[in-house]
Amino acid sequence: MANALSLRSRALIMTTIGVGFLHHLDHALRVDHSGWPFRPDVTPFTYSLVAYPILLFALLGPGTWRWARLALLAGATGFTLWAHTQVETPWMQYVMWAENRSLDPRTQGFQNALCIQSPALGWVAVAISLTLNTLLSASTLSMLWDNLGLSGKRKDASA
Repeated sequence: MANALSLRSRALIMTTIGVGFLHHLDHALRVDHSGWPFRPDVTPFTYSLVAYPILLFALLGPGTWRWARLALLAGATGFTLWAHTQVETPWMQYVMWAENRSLDPRTQGFQNALCIQSPALGWVAVAISLTLNTLLSASTLSMLWDNLGLSGKRKDASA
């Protein structure tokens, strides 16, 4: 049975997975907002790895579960937006690369894994994070659009 996602939604979710991987790689290299399996501590980073099974379920799950798939995707989107405004702001991401120091009081004294100061990498980290936020939001809205039947023809109208 087809999962009834539009080509737009599938492309957005697949792109989100790729950008999410880049963002998690950035987390691991920044160190201050990383966690298990890259540091011994279990942190919000560790829990954020559940994003990949959620995104894959949203992408590949059965069409009859389309509202559950949307709910999980919306929850992951909300968590990510919250984390990027309350836990690790774009400014924190930038400074960890640009000045090689953590602004987070819990990780004071931490340096990035490459031990370099690079404003350019700071801007790249911020751009990746903002792109991820945008893609997650667009994926969620696109899947909602699909579920409401506003996308036009669907592969499986019974889903």
